[in-house]
Amino acid sequence: MIRESSYGGRGLHVGDGRVRICAVTQSPDPARGWRLSNAAGVSAEINSNGSLRRFDCGAVSLLLFPGSELEGGPANLYLRRRPDAQRPADAGGAAQWTALLGPRSATVFGAEATDRQLVGYGIWEDLSYSVTLVLAERALAWFWHVQCENRGSRPQEIDLTYAQDVALAPYGAVRMNEYFVSQYIDHAPLRHAMRGWVVGSRQNQPVEGRHPWCLIGSLRSAVSFATDALQLYGLAGRVGDELPGIAGELPGRRLQHEHSMVVIRDEPIRLAPGGCAKTGFFGFALNDHPAATSAADLERLAEALALPQARAPATSRPPITPSTAGGSVQSTAGGSVQSAPDGTVQSGDRSASRSAGRSADCSATLFSSAPPLATLELDGQALQRLFPRPWRQEERDERGCWLSFFYGTDRHVVLRAKELRVLRPHGQLLRTGRHTTPAEAALTSTVWMSGVFHSMVTQGHVNINRFLSAVHGYLGLFRAQGQRVFVQLGELWYLLDVPSAFEMSPAACRWIYRHEGGVIELRSAAHSDPHALSLSITVASGAPARFLLCHQIAFGGDDGEAATALAWRRDGTDLVVSVPPGGELARRFPQGQFRITPLPATRLEAVSGDERLFVDGRSRGQPYLCVQTAPALQLGVSLRGELIVEETESPLLLRDAADLIPKLTLEVPSASVLGAQAARLGDIVPWYAQNALVHYLSPRGLEQYSGGGWGTRDVCQGPVELLLALERIEPIRDLLLRVLAAQNADGDWPQWFTFFERERQIRAGDANGDIVLWPLVVLAQYLIASGDAALLDQQVRFFDGRGPDAGERASVWEHAQRALALSARRVIPGTALAAYGHGDWNDSLQPADPALRERMCSAWTVTLQVQALRSLARALRLVGRADAAPGLERQADRVQQDFQRLLLPDGVLAGYAVFEDDGRIRYLLHPRD
Repeated sequence: MIRESSYGGRGLHVGDGRVRICAVTQSPDPARGWRLSNAAGVSAEINSNGSLRRFDCGAVSLLLFPGSELEGGPANLYLRRRPDAQRPADAGGAAQWTALLGPRSATVFGAEATDRQLVGYGIWEDLSYSVTLVLAERALAWFWHVQCENRGSRPQEIDLTYAQDVALAPYGAVRMNEYFVSQYIDHAPLRHAMRGWVVGSRQNQPVEGRHPWCLIGSLRSAVSFATDALQLYGLAGRVGDELPGIAGELPGRRLQHEHSMVVIRDEPIRLAPGGCAKTGFFGFALNDHPAATSAADLERLAEALALPQARAPATSRPPITPSTAGGSVQSTAGGSVQSAPDGTVQSGDRSASRSAGRSADCSATLFSSAPPLATLELDGQALQRLFPRPWRQEERDERGCWLSFFYGTDRHVVLRAKELRVLRPHGQLLRTGRHTTPAEAALTSTVWMSGVFHSMVTQGHVNINRFLSAVHGYLGLFRAQGQRVFVQLGELWYLLDVPSAFEMSPAACRWIYRHEGGVIELRSAAHSDPHALSLSITVASGAPARFLLCHQIAFGGDDGEAATALAWRRDGTDLVVSVPPGGELARRFPQGQFRITPLPATRLEAVSGDERLFVDGRSRGQPYLCVQTAPALQLGVSLRGELIVEETESPLLLRDAADLIPKLTLEVPSASVLGAQAARLGDIVPWYAQNALVHYLSPRGLEQYSGGGWGTRDVCQGPVELLLALERIEPIRDLLLRVLAAQNADGDWPQWFTFFERERQIRAGDANGDIVLWPLVVLAQYLIASGDAALLDQQVRFFDGRGPDAGERASVWEHAQRALALSARRVIPGTALAAYGHGDWNDSLQPADPALRERMCSAWTVTLQVQALRSLARALRLVGRADAAPGLERQADRVQQDFQRLLLPDGVLAGYAVFEDDGRIRYLLHPRD
């Protein structure tokens, strides 16, 4: 009855007027990585640290998150030594572990590499190992082979875990939003008699009419599994590199949430001294799996294991011994090896690993080696000094400790303890300007409590005009995205991550880091006149400190993940980052640039590219700009966009940006039982207003990486209601004219469109059945509120893809009449009820049978149909155009009568009704359904 929409219709890029997916491809420099491929279309791009940059089956990405040179990626192999009461190091009873891929691993790759195979060797404590990734020759299959040898004097029990974040969707769709992709993947755990647990994963969102599928399991026998990164990382992953699912046991149950991942744990292996064992994992894919995963799919396991590449390769023993490993074979997960300001390597409180006569630290980075700054809780006195009382809406945990509270006019404070126990992390959208209509020169930034001081920084279009990258995932999978800050304390660098406290206001956020050596405060803010975003740092307590500000620049088209040359220069004390030639942004803004300006008294000690972030000091061609400051107690920078130098249109401006947020005063007697509820309402209203203004003027969300356009329905709802409540009528007129200029000549609107002329071609190709009614509602609301009858005669062009001057000119009332005529034609035959069309308010519920578009009816859309007709008739009477009102009222009466007769036959409203050809009515979302 209902089907979901297809990936084949989603897109990111416009070239010829059609919106389509534009996957970014990148051929890595062989000196910095490897590329494997086979005749079946499987390809893997591998970073120099061994992590998977890309992993594809034809046009479908197997990876949900691309791995990077700086951090690796979620796809990994984990070697564990299981607890042994005889070993002092294991007295705590926890398993010790190490990653085998990425900058935190001791593995050195490159040996015995071929077009379909890559081998790495490493040593971890007294275990030496080899890792081999090999692709099948002519099948959609891949294999990880691991050989491990006990070079110690005691028996050891080990096991291996394979984590693979799974997308099974086009790369462009994945990069739009991984949460969306994850919600459509069905993971089905299956139990095989010999191989234990395997997981079949099916993409339920069609990819060009097909359903990609894969099966992942062990080459020996798997004892447990997980299906979401939340089960592996937990919320504790936000503050460190400890993975609960690796340090402890996997849950062995299915979770289909927002970070799709298949995790398979192999059965333990007992290694005697000198003993060697071979183990590994397989992956097998299909381009199309029409049916849901079932037990019958276990037959695919035999097909995968019959491939020659399923057999362990005839590699030699890992050529690693303590004598060739630089004299040190000690390593733990996330060993701390750092680069000092003079370029020397500084070892932290964890020992450095060495392997194969070559330092494994050659791929180590500041993000893999510098630990998060250990922050301390704030006691009551410290909290009162930082956030003066009175506090409101105090939230405490079961021990009576504070978690959050409101104070001041519009301040909300969240403490570290709450960030570590809530699923949705705390963040804020900052927007510059004091405009009440869209302003193309405005800046927008997303900030996060977890030490992301600015990210997804854009000017104008809040998706494609991007300067800094967005943060992908909320589990701490990545820490090098957006603007991040390190502080040097003593000889070591520390990453400013989750703070002791985080304060939010509508236009600024503040982070408080209390640590053993003092207190550091950071503040991010949005400014107007001119548009700017700032980051200021204050050492409130402690000695002057050196800071390193690193920025992942997102000019390259893949949100900072593509290796691109970064063009920056000094302009006095400013740093100017230019848009690189050849890309989409350069086509739009050939002279475009962003400017980083040191705040007063800020002295820059060094400015560099990504080489500053690698311990060996060598660039990997990653688009990072690093700014190292001289030791100071106060410093900072501001960010300005120079893509749009002058406004393309003159926005309506308020005298003060603070006037954008309404001030709500509720006079409720203190003894009233409603007092507490009224106070809560008073605290939340400014945030509702701020969110609505973002939705209207800079449309994107905290976890929505794409945006920059108006959903026709969305902008006609919340923003209009907010402006009406604030009695700001003139902006509604502007909004309505923009919506009418996006109307098609047939009277309909696209589901969504962009509102700046520069992006006019970026718009949806169709719309749900209710969309045609929403602009009519707004027209009625505006006329009733303003009495502006002259608007009905204003000329507005219909949309025409050939250009802004090509569309047919018509009055506003003619636009409305064309929409009314289309709505009158789109009805269930024999009734006045609006047909369902492509859908209603729930965009995901679309008819699988196209015929249902004309035969199905939504009670929700019909209710809106009556509202549009009656409110427009009332508005016309109020502005002196009463001649058109009776016809609308009669039509509304007919719709209402059919609504009560056909959708409410027994006094219980049906959600949907299907009108069959034989005259029968089938009701859905109804008690008798």
